[in-house]
Amino acid sequence: MNDKHLDPSQAPTGRAAKTNETAPARIDPIGRRTFLALVAVCIASLIGHLVLLPHMPEMIPTHWDSAGNVNGYTGRAAILGLDALPLLLLVMLRYLPGMDPRAQAYMRMGSFYSGFTVAFTLFMVGITWTSELTVFGLLPENGSPIGTIATLVLGMGFVLLGNYMPKIKHNYTFGFKTPWALHDEWNWRLTHRFCGTAFVISGIDTIAGGILSIWYEQASPLILLGSLLASSIATYVYSYLVFRNGNKLLRSR
Repeated sequence: MNDKHLDPSQAPTGRAAKTNETAPARIDPIGRRTFLALVAVCIASLIGHLVLLPHMPEMIPTHWDSAGNVNGYTGRAAILGLDALPLLLLVMLRYLPGMDPRAQAYMRMGSFYSGFTVAFTLFMVGITWTSELTVFGLLPENGSPIGTIATLVLGMGFVLLGNYMPKIKHNYTFGFKTPWALHDEWNWRLTHRFCGTAFVISGIDTIAGGILSIWYEQASPLILLGSLLASSIATYVYSYLVFRNGNKLLRSR
């Protein structure tokens, strides 16, 4: 990103800043049609789970290790909570922006927040069906590719999220929220630009870990956790250094 677009003088101050913090009467960053379509997908998925539930065993596989072997089970009653989770998270993503003191920021993100919600919801719906696929023999209980596939999808998600991180506007609920970024909009912009680069690198590392896990079982979780931890710590430290530098762009001397 060109530094000329990151001018501290462009940050809203005084009365203008207070105006930006005032939430409009209605905040709908997802869009009514998109939201209703996602609700329909979640409900259809939940109905499908309910139809198949009588044919499921008492203990249902819900967790796999890095090698793709089932190592965790959930009872029938509890599984319905997991199956309903995508719908609950969707409702949260829909109504949470309206509670944000900077709710108007979501409307200035363009289609990013809506796209994130769509991708996240569909991913969660897909995850809920791994149990049925395993029970009915479409996926093996041992040596399943679920772990590798999920890791590759997560890695690609981190890369996409990293590319869009700089577009996240200053708000209190969505983004990489350090205390210094929340306090200053200029710090927020710089922090999210840095975080975007860090997430892209983390995503590439995660994809590489998913591929390596085909031969080395423990590669995927170690690389995933390590890259996420490193990118998060680096972003947090960077945000603090920007704060110590007067919320100005850090430059090498």
